[in-house]
Amino acid sequence: MNVLAIDTATPYLVLGTLFSELTLLRGRRHAEMIFADIDAFLDWANLTKEKIELIVVGEGPGSYTGLRIGAAAALGIAQALGIPLVGASTLAAVASRRRGLVRPAFSTRSGHIYTALYRITSTTRQAIIEPAKIQAATPPEDACLLIDQPPSGKALAQLGKIAYDNGARSFNSLYL
Repeated sequence: MNVLAIDTATPYLVLGTLFSELTLLRGRRHAEMIFADIDAFLDWANLTKEKIELIVVGEGPGSYTGLRIGAAAALGIAQALGIPLVGASTLAAVASRRRGLVRPAFSTRSGHIYTALYRITSTTRQAIIEPAKIQAATPPEDACLLIDQPPSGKALAQLGKIAYDNGARSFNSLYL
């Protein structure tokens, strides 16, 4: 299945397929760059829009504007192509960059962090502690800590495909 993953929950624009990914630091410029970046990524990945069968959007946590940009782009592409759209956890896609116990965390402007705890192996991603907002001054030291790192585009595509195969047909954004 040809999957396109899009994540704008962080300062990074992350694009992925099941076999390739691209991470671009865009800061607050997601909206002005996203469609040109998607077109360039698809060319690089040797994938045409007509061959895409599933769109996956990163659900965050992230800023309202950041998440809305990714969601709007993903929804527009999915509707234009008449294909399904599902969401996948940005935190789980960050955790997928490592193996073992991994705690991804995103800083908020209010002095908190959003974090979760995952057990990552070469074949599984298991949420040990679901995403939660906690005080930034006391991040748990129970795992490999990844603070404000970009998600893996390949992992996001894989997570979305798994969700789709298990019956998911929507997404739910988690705002900072």
